[in-house]
Amino acid sequence: MGLRTRRRLCPPVTLALLTLALLPGCGPSSDSTNPAGPPAKILMVQGYILRELLAQDKPLAGSFAGRTTYAISTSAPAPAVPRLPGSIERTVKYTSYSAFAADMAAGRVPRSVHAVLYDIEMWPSTPLTEQQNPLVYMVRFSKLARAHGLLPILAPARDLMLVRGASCGKRPGENLSQAYIRCGLAGADARAGVLVVQSQIAQFDVPQFRNFLVLAARQARAGNPRVAVLAQLATAPQGHVASLTQLVTAARSVGELVQGFSLNVRVADVPTADGLLWSLKQR
Repeated sequence: MGLRTRRRLCPPVTLALLTLALLPGCGPSSDSTNPAGPPAKILMVQGYILRELLAQDKPLAGSFAGRTTYAISTSAPAPAVPRLPGSIERTVKYTSYSAFAADMAAGRVPRSVHAVLYDIEMWPSTPLTEQQNPLVYMVRFSKLARAHGLLPILAPARDLMLVRGASCGKRPGENLSQAYIRCGLAGADARAGVLVVQSQIAQFDVPQFRNFLVLAARQARAGNPRVAVLAQLATAPQGHVASLTQLVTAARSVGELVQGFSLNVRVADVPTADGLLWSLKQR
């Protein structure tokens, strides 16, 4: 499938409170002006980015028909998700199982929340004991979510392989992706609804990106045949800005392996994200 020429979005002008507007004379993107990517049945995107995208490109709303979109917020009391075609699910992100358990115990998660995302990484936001034992805490997170009627989404990062004192970590001669697979981080437990493979750092090397997703998806479905596997793409992983063509090329390489994509988007990259969403439209 060849790439079609994309009409370039003009750069956005940043307004107060991160509101974006197109420069005079610039129009929104469209399905016919972007590279053709794989149709994504499932998308995951930050809620505030989704609102910025729709403010900038109102016709984009139609591209969400026929898919499930998880709109992520970082706290339970967050703005309502936009009304769009398809299924739009309000999702709260947690970086700590203990914080999730505390919110559930205190009744702080509104009934409007459909899914909860466990973003467990080697960072201060995740307690060390959770970093050291990710499989244990992912199972606990899924079990607690299901007990309260919530869909658990797991997103373990590759850098967990570098945590000191980890139950399983990187060995000499291994790269992080190899250690991630050997340690079974993609082996979603039976209660997990979605696994997000944090593959974005490899997206510039398409063969490496695809190989990692092949192994992760296989491992995930061996542990849970019903789990939905999402590949993560980012507009600027570790500060390296990606072009629309690079993002679509990576997406196309794994289109038959995954049910959809988790998108990590900077506010400055909303025009690129707009083009990517048009490219991933269900056809």
